[in-house]
Amino acid sequence: MASTAVLALFAALPIAVAFTLLVWLRWSAARSMGIGWAIATVLGLVYWQMEPSWWAAVAVYGGLEAVSIILIVFGAILLMNYLEVSGAISTIRWHFSGISTDRRIQLLLIGLGFETIIEGVAGFGTPGALAAPLLIGLGFPPLGAAVFALFFNAPNPQFGAAGTPILGGVNSVIGADELAAASEPVTQAEFQGLVSAYSGVMTGLTFVFWGVLGIFLLSYWFGHEDERTLRGAARATAPVAPFALVLGTVAGVTQWAIAWFVGTELPSIVAGFVVFGLGLVMASRGVLVPESTWTFPDRESWSDTWLGGLSLESIEDDNPQQEMPVWLAWTPYLLVGAILLVTRWPTLDLVPLLKDFAVTLPGILGYSDLAWELQYLYLPGTMPFIPIAILTGLLFRMNSQETKEAWRESVRQVAPAALTLVIVVSLTQIMIKSGEAEFVTLTPGMMGALSQGVAGAAGGALPAVAPWIGALGTFVTGSNTVSDILFAKLQYSAAGDVGISRSIVVAIQNVGGGVGNMISVQNIAAICGVVGISGREGDILRKVLFPTIIFALFTGTVGMLLVYVVAPGTF
Repeated sequence: MASTAVLALFAALPIAVAFTLLVWLRWSAARSMGIGWAIATVLGLVYWQMEPSWWAAVAVYGGLEAVSIILIVFGAILLMNYLEVSGAISTIRWHFSGISTDRRIQLLLIGLGFETIIEGVAGFGTPGALAAPLLIGLGFPPLGAAVFALFFNAPNPQFGAAGTPILGGVNSVIGADELAAASEPVTQAEFQGLVSAYSGVMTGLTFVFWGVLGIFLLSYWFGHEDERTLRGAARATAPVAPFALVLGTVAGVTQWAIAWFVGTELPSIVAGFVVFGLGLVMASRGVLVPESTWTFPDRESWSDTWLGGLSLESIEDDNPQQEMPVWLAWTPYLLVGAILLVTRWPTLDLVPLLKDFAVTLPGILGYSDLAWELQYLYLPGTMPFIPIAILTGLLFRMNSQETKEAWRESVRQVAPAALTLVIVVSLTQIMIKSGEAEFVTLTPGMMGALSQGVAGAAGGALPAVAPWIGALGTFVTGSNTVSDILFAKLQYSAAGDVGISRSIVVAIQNVGGGVGNMISVQNIAAICGVVGISGREGDILRKVLFPTIIFALFTGTVGMLLVYVVAPGTF
């Protein structure tokens, strides 16, 4: 039998080749992962000697597992397009423009409040795509708008669109049967709760200082000349630091509390609304608001880098219109949050009832080990995203043409993501199930061999290494959910091999995936396209690299403390 090192080397080929094609040749995610899928298939059939019928069943099962994720993505995008077409988004942007003239306060409200809400209900790059143009409209340099749209979203993708990275990512590769077979078994719901809770601990702690760091970097990178030093940036940050610390602490405590005590779907939604509401009250009443208003240097002094290659004339402040009452524009978001809050509230015990409603396939291609089901009343995509989107059309009295446009645009946007998700989940399942002894002759399987290799290389330092693996996955694929699909199982198995908490290490992987959103090639390119500064991706990457390193190091440090000091006996 080949050594574990040789097996790990072969097992790394599908992902390594796919990543190389993505980064160096800039192939699309679907095309690159398709090559990885083909390599995994050849390795599975030839080297790991999977039975062809078992391989086919696993590949189909993986594709079906992607359906739940696709429905969440589609539902989130559909709701967002209904709001865009109806004029609700324009009204929200108009509302922001009148809150405060201090750019630091504006950034904190949009970054800690608005982006957190949008990530919680939509995810998948939507927060940055909405926040960056909003910031430009308020008078931010285009490069700064792009950088901080990415920066402030970093502590949020861990809970994605109603918990998608955990519900659709982690749960799709770490199943109930595997958890039940552990030496100290837990249910999938219990494991999901642990991953959510410890993700909330790490992101919650990050939120406390993230606003202050953001304002410091705003001054250091885009302030007046005397502020573009460490001392000058600190001087510009100090007056607004109390405001930033209060909002950051409230965001962190709320996100942690919801993740720990309620569940996976709600941390970002609730935290965003709480912080946004509190921030509006504080800003309107002058609570902890600096006496002097801070703004950028005169536009005539902005460098070509700040402008992203655009002319001053092309970035005149836009003029969003109020097309409906502000409370009405926010109503769909409030309804989503309320429905999720009620249905997921632990003491109401509605989750088991909702999960009873499911479309079930008891065995794929005759293999009872591969049972699949779609819990359509529990899945956020089908309840409440799509129904609330339809209700939004009725509430805002959208005509048939506007409704068709929202659906058509949503299908167009989700199609590439859907194809990528089917390929990636199928690839991951082939790698996971290539080592199941009843149907193959070579063990461990691809994912098992990889996890043993990672565990052997990292050893007891795995919690410090784990966030970098998660960030790498998102850096290349552009999705925290896909990063979790690719690496959550690897991290789970590696933690078991090292003998440390598997749920905390998977939570670190999940948090690391959110960190990687800041430097994701796809996310940066998308932001550049939205604000019209394509070709300036390198300028953005150089800026966000520093906070990415800070966040990853902080996550690794907190992760080590959780695993070895705070909760060493956790599953």
